[in-house]
Amino acid sequence: MREKIKQNWSMITVIIAILITSICMTIFITKKKGWHEDEIFSYGSSNCKYDNLLQRFDYKDSLNQLIDEKIMDSNPLKMIENITYYLGHQEEFRQELGSKIEKEVPVWKTNEQAKDYMTVSSDEILSYWSVYYNQARDVHPPLFYMLVHLISSFYLNHFSKYIIFIINLGFYIASCYVIHKMMKLFGKEKLSAITILLYGLSIGAISIVMFQRMYIMLTFFMLLYLYLNLKITKNSFEIDKKLKRQLTWTIFLGFLTQYYFCIYVVMVAGIMCILLGKNKKVDMLKRYIWCHIKAALIGILIFPASIYHIFFSYRGVAGGTAEVGYIGRVKEYLEMIFYAFSIPKELGYVITFILVILLIYKLIKGKRKDRIVLITIPVVLFTLVIAKIAPYMNIRYIAPVFPIICVGVILSVNSIVKKIASFIIKKEVKYVGIMVIALITVSISVYGLLNSKPQFLYEEYEQRIEIAEKYQDKKMVYVGGANFNHLQDMEEFLRYHNFIITTTWELEVLKDNEGLKDEKEFILNVKCWIQDFDENLQKVLEYTNAKDYELLVDDGQSRVYKVTRT
Repeated sequence: MREKIKQNWSMITVIIAILITSICMTIFITKKKGWHEDEIFSYGSSNCKYDNLLQRFDYKDSLNQLIDEKIMDSNPLKMIENITYYLGHQEEFRQELGSKIEKEVPVWKTNEQAKDYMTVSSDEILSYWSVYYNQARDVHPPLFYMLVHLISSFYLNHFSKYIIFIINLGFYIASCYVIHKMMKLFGKEKLSAITILLYGLSIGAISIVMFQRMYIMLTFFMLLYLYLNLKITKNSFEIDKKLKRQLTWTIFLGFLTQYYFCIYVVMVAGIMCILLGKNKKVDMLKRYIWCHIKAALIGILIFPASIYHIFFSYRGVAGGTAEVGYIGRVKEYLEMIFYAFSIPKELGYVITFILVILLIYKLIKGKRKDRIVLITIPVVLFTLVIAKIAPYMNIRYIAPVFPIICVGVILSVNSIVKKIASFIIKKEVKYVGIMVIALITVSISVYGLLNSKPQFLYEEYEQRIEIAEKYQDKKMVYVGGANFNHLQDMEEFLRYHNFIITTTWELEVLKDNEGLKDEKEFILNVKCWIQDFDENLQKVLEYTNAKDYELLVDDGQSRVYKVTRT
């Protein structure tokens, strides 16, 4: 028994590390109270039938209504005829759409409509064509949303933050297993558990598992893709049928998860092509390139909207925000990496400098330069590209490289510690690297958890939920300044029996509004960030014949008032 434990000790420690980090993440998900609008969109686009927003006006937006009226038909041939007609008469289609949009007016909604947007009902189970359609209209591929719809189908008519958390935690655990396989490939499996702890207990990893989007899923496929490429180098650049199949599937599924996967693939594949050519593996190079071409073609054929998303959509062609220049954006993303591992900025830059010097030294003197290049260079290039193209300064875009950074850092620190120990003691000391790295990892993790909080918990939102619970029988007027951001307040919409969603340019709809006719009091939620806040607040009060109003909560995102009418 003791011998068996000894033989499997590395795997046992890996399981323990995964359990510790998973329990930590489960504790943090219980603290999540609010939402980013993109998180709610994950549920809505997955579960709302042929529409991906909770609309302010009718059940469907004008584009969906027009598609229903002019294109959709039970006869497939007729539908193809309609599509062909409007492809040749696009101006006519745009005019009809514009006419419909002009008539859009916010209407009163019920919490049942809000719940229907978020959940799967009995007649919507496994409605994957709806998910496909919604994502074709969005700017992301459909695989993640299909998984959300699948898990939601087990929670009929029920919304829960644990639905996507289950998916995220599953891909986190799968990522940990790939980390173990990667360390085993290097003959360093005894460092697997430490690497998993460094990653899994980091604020960065916890944040991205809390964030209910596809980024931990993307992390898994990027890690797996890197592992398979490292395996090719381990196999003397030979690619057998099994490895070829694994590579093709990974590229295909990664492509259907998030388009940023393609950026990483181009970087790793570019290096691999150079290495294969350098090692005169012409047949393997052809096989390798064909894997990528085949996976890409299958992905595009299955989801042709990807072409538009990548090359023509607002997200595909957009660059970063213009608040800071490119160098400033690179600096911010670098500091996000420091934050992810709870490292003070100054120390982070010192560590980065040391690691760069070590990388240069290894590239000159190292034995397996191919592996060093595959682990490090794509991470650097990915960070530089993300700093250029990411639409917002947000940790989610850089998070997929966190575990790869952990692998590289742990291997580097292990090498440094062993060399220092050997120099001081004049002989190689067994396990000294592991002990020192374990101590550093535990110290960093404890410091991070005590002094930082993961992102995307939105704990302040609990105050507004309490208000909604208390006044759920009153009608709620919601005033925002965008077409999409109201999704972040979905928990409130799920509680108020009746609510209306307006923007600052639609406030006149509140004048003599029939929905407020018999209401002596109502709840008003005005987003703090709308332009000309005081002016727009006064408009709402005037249009609704307010006699008095009382501020119930101001959490920095919304100001919620109880309004008394004349």
